[in-house]
Amino acid sequence: MDVKKNNYDPEGGKFQYWVGFKTDAADEDIQARIAVEVALSVSENGDLADLSFTVPKACRNDHAMTFLQKQENSNYIESRIFLAVPGRNGDSVLRAPADLQLDRNGRIIGMEIH
Repeated sequence: MDVKKNNYDPEGGKFQYWVGFKTDAADEDIQARIAVEVALSVSENGDLADLSFTVPKACRNDHAMTFLQKQENSNYIESRIFLAVPGRNGDSVLRAPADLQLDRNGRIIGMEIH
Protein backbone atom coordinates (compact mmCIF):
# COMPACT_ATOMS: atom_id res chain seq x y z
CA MET A 1 0.00 0.00 0.00
CA ASP A 2 1.31 3.40 -0.99
CA VAL A 3 0.12 6.44 1.00
CA LYS A 4 0.71 10.05 -0.04
CA LYS A 5 -0.32 13.12 1.92
CA ASN A 6 -0.75 16.57 0.37
CA ASN A 7 0.14 19.77 2.20
CA TYR A 8 -2.11 21.06 4.95
CA ASP A 9 -4.99 23.25 3.70
CA PRO A 10 -5.52 26.00 6.32
CA GLU A 11 -8.82 27.12 4.75
CA GLY A 12 -10.33 23.65 4.76
CA GLY A 13 -8.41 22.58 7.86
CA LYS A 14 -7.79 19.15 6.38
CA PHE A 15 -5.17 17.03 4.73
CA GLN A 16 -5.83 15.19 1.52
CA TYR A 17 -4.56 11.62 1.14
CA TRP A 18 -4.08 9.28 -1.75
CA VAL A 19 -3.86 5.56 -1.04
CA GLY A 20 -2.62 3.26 -3.80
CA PHE A 21 -3.41 -0.45 -3.83
CA LYS A 22 -1.77 -1.29 -7.17
CA THR A 23 1.95 -0.57 -6.93
CA ASP A 24 2.54 0.53 -10.53
CA ALA A 25 -0.73 2.42 -11.10
CA ALA A 26 -0.54 5.72 -12.97
CA ASP A 27 -3.09 8.51 -13.39
CA GLU A 28 -3.91 7.29 -16.90
CA ASP A 29 -4.92 3.88 -15.47
CA ILE A 30 -7.90 5.47 -13.69
CA GLN A 31 -11.00 4.87 -15.81
CA ALA A 32 -13.77 5.39 -13.24
CA ARG A 33 -14.37 6.82 -9.78
CA ILE A 34 -16.94 5.78 -7.20
CA ALA A 35 -17.76 8.06 -4.26
CA VAL A 36 -17.61 6.50 -0.77
CA GLU A 37 -17.39 7.73 2.80
CA VAL A 38 -14.29 6.65 4.68
CA ALA A 39 -13.56 6.48 8.40
CA LEU A 40 -9.88 7.09 9.04
CA SER A 41 -7.56 7.60 11.93
CA VAL A 42 -4.55 9.85 11.82
CA SER A 43 -1.54 10.35 14.05
CA GLU A 44 -0.66 13.55 15.91
CA ASN A 45 1.23 14.89 12.91
CA GLY A 46 -1.53 13.95 10.43
CA ASP A 47 -0.11 10.70 9.04
CA LEU A 48 -2.75 8.19 7.98
CA ALA A 49 -2.82 5.21 10.36
CA ASP A 50 -5.83 3.20 9.20
CA LEU A 51 -9.05 3.45 7.26
CA SER A 52 -12.34 1.68 6.73
CA PHE A 53 -15.12 2.00 4.17
CA THR A 54 -18.12 0.12 2.84
CA VAL A 55 -17.32 -1.46 -0.50
CA PRO A 56 -19.94 -0.44 -3.10
CA LYS A 57 -22.15 -3.33 -4.23
CA ALA A 58 -20.75 -3.21 -7.75
CA CYS A 59 -17.25 -3.86 -6.35
CA ARG A 60 -18.06 -6.67 -3.91
CA ASN A 61 -16.38 -9.39 -5.91
CA ASP A 62 -12.93 -10.97 -6.04
CA HIS A 63 -12.10 -9.36 -9.39
CA ALA A 64 -12.83 -5.78 -8.31
CA MET A 65 -11.02 -6.30 -4.99
CA THR A 66 -7.94 -8.00 -6.50
CA PHE A 67 -5.47 -5.37 -5.25
CA LEU A 68 -7.25 -4.72 -1.94
CA GLN A 69 -7.07 -8.41 -1.05
CA LYS A 70 -3.31 -8.44 -1.71
CA GLN A 71 -2.68 -5.84 1.03
CA GLU A 72 -1.16 -7.64 4.01
CA ASN A 73 -2.92 -5.43 6.56
CA SER A 74 -6.42 -5.60 5.08
CA ASN A 75 -9.55 -7.36 6.27
CA TYR A 76 -12.86 -7.67 4.44
CA ILE A 77 -15.78 -8.25 6.81
CA GLU A 78 -19.45 -8.05 5.81
CA SER A 79 -19.08 -5.53 2.97
CA ARG A 80 -16.49 -3.37 4.81
CA ILE A 81 -12.79 -3.20 4.16
CA PHE A 82 -10.40 -2.37 6.99
CA LEU A 83 -6.84 -1.30 6.16
CA ALA A 84 -3.99 -0.51 8.55
CA VAL A 85 -0.79 1.32 7.63
CA PRO A 86 2.12 -0.69 9.10
CA GLY A 87 3.97 1.04 11.93
CA ARG A 88 1.43 3.82 12.45
CA ASN A 89 -0.99 4.50 15.31
CA GLY A 90 -3.94 6.85 15.09
CA ASP A 91 -4.90 9.44 17.70
CA SER A 92 -7.96 10.94 16.02
CA VAL A 93 -10.80 9.30 14.11
CA LEU A 94 -12.39 11.25 11.27
CA ARG A 95 -14.98 10.73 8.54
CA ALA A 96 -14.33 12.07 5.07
CA PRO A 97 -15.60 11.79 1.51
CA ALA A 98 -13.42 9.75 -0.82
CA ASP A 99 -13.32 8.40 -4.35
CA LEU A 100 -12.38 4.83 -5.17
CA GLN A 101 -10.35 4.72 -8.37
CA LEU A 102 -10.99 1.83 -10.77
CA ASP A 103 -8.97 0.69 -13.77
CA ARG A 104 -10.45 -0.27 -17.16
CA ASN A 105 -10.99 -3.83 -15.89
CA GLY A 106 -13.11 -2.65 -12.94
CA ARG A 107 -10.46 -3.32 -10.29
CA ILE A 108 -10.00 -0.91 -7.37
CA ILE A 109 -6.49 0.50 -7.74
CA GLY A 110 -6.55 3.46 -5.36
CA MET A 111 -8.47 5.91 -3.23
CA GLU A 112 -8.41 9.67 -3.00
CA ILE A 113 -9.53 11.02 0.38
CA HIS A 114 -10.78 14.64 0.41
